[in-house]
Amino acid sequence: MVVISILDMEVISKSKDNKCKECGKTFSKVTNSLWSYSKKDLNKWIKFIELMMKRKSLRFSAEKLNINLATAFYWRHKILHGLKIDSIPNRLNGDVHINKTILKENFKESRNIVIKERRRNIWIIAARGNEDSMLAMPIFKDCWNWNIFSDKIYSKIEKRSYIVAYQDRYIQIEAKKHNEKLVKEVKTDDRIKYIIMNLKIWLGKFKGVATKYLEGYLSFFVLFNLNRKMDYIDIISNLSFKNIFIKTKEISIQELKI
Repeated sequence: MVVISILDMEVISKSKDNKCKECGKTFSKVTNSLWSYSKKDLNKWIKFIELMMKRKSLRFSAEKLNINLATAFYWRHKILHGLKIDSIPNRLNGDVHINKTILKENFKESRNIVIKERRRNIWIIAARGNEDSMLAMPIFKDCWNWNIFSDKIYSKIEKRSYIVAYQDRYIQIEAKKHNEKLVKEVKTDDRIKYIIMNLKIWLGKFKGVATKYLEGYLSFFVLFNLNRKMDYIDIISNLSFKNIFIKTKEISIQELKI
């Protein structure tokens, strides 16, 4: 669960820097940061992120901050783009819980799409290891692919880890092979065991998520499923200084590369 704190930002007169009264950290419009080249007051960005973490709708946020709906849309997706960068853990160790869910392609926000085009199945793998590491990512379409699973998921699992498989027969096959003859009693992790329902409820609150934006929303989903309480200031700081800038026009032409 993410704990939201109200961030009182003080804009320093005639400066591109913004200082937080609460923590003393300084945030700036550095090149290639989240808000690079934005003409809007940085405090509006800060407030928008706060509202986004509270799961407020785009319309509510736009009205609250006196920005238009299109701006709110692009701001959300710039933030999601930033969240998905480096959000996948390099390693999963200890008891590694793994499950999968399947979503139908969603062409929302897409142009030049033939209405009768078949919507393909998007396979999403969710996994949690010790040290509060978690991933949720789309890895292939239509059917299971052992090579892709091995490259994107299994390669992250430490050799000495114990795989806890839920429901899916492919994952159970991999778990049996990996664990060899070892059988352990492991406490169920409901966040992974019930990933199908958990993710359905989560995405449902956004009233439909376009497949091309799915990775960003999954990174956002992971934030709310970690054990540690995420400090709002840390999230702002993280988004401030990473090289995560994306042009507005690039958002609408994104594609899910799997």
